[in-house]
Amino acid sequence: MREIPTKSGIVPINPKVDRDDAEKLRWRRVMNDLIKKILETSGDEVSIFRMLDDEERRKVADCFELIKCPSGSIYLKEGGKVSNIGIVASGKLRFERHNHITGRPMLLAVLEKGAHVGDFSMMSERMAMGQVRAIEDTELLVTSHSKLDAFMQKYPYTGIKILKGISTVLSIRLQSAIDKVMILS
Repeated sequence: MREIPTKSGIVPINPKVDRDDAEKLRWRRVMNDLIKKILETSGDEVSIFRMLDDEERRKVADCFELIKCPSGSIYLKEGGKVSNIGIVASGKLRFERHNHITGRPMLLAVLEKGAHVGDFSMMSERMAMGQVRAIEDTELLVTSHSKLDAFMQKYPYTGIKILKGISTVLSIRLQSAIDKVMILS
């Protein structure tokens, strides 16, 4: 497996360079199988894909690609533009926000396998509310809003299920935030 160095340290696992057509097709099948397996196992109660059946998960898998985030690399920078949704396939990410009172980062969450990261609003290029850093070597399934939007236009019934899943995840996160505020007050 060839890796390409990047400024952020984030490396696409399936670079589409220096491969003949048969090799590209074989590689794409291997990656699709891996992506489908990860999507199938992220079907817990807080997954945006929890309402999808196996066939719908197989279809949506084509929208995703697998990327590596080496330990210590920053996946999202606070205030930076976000235009994708990611699912942790392996490893751990630290979601933190700069505390303007103490001047230090404040841990908001540790994201592990199956957790979702990125912007769920489906608005193009929103600003990241916090920083997401890999605390160990991590693999993420990522898709852009434009790819997911095109998928939902092609498969509107499945798109409704995904939007319901996004709504569920956001509701759970909001409830968790309210609970934390109540504990602190």
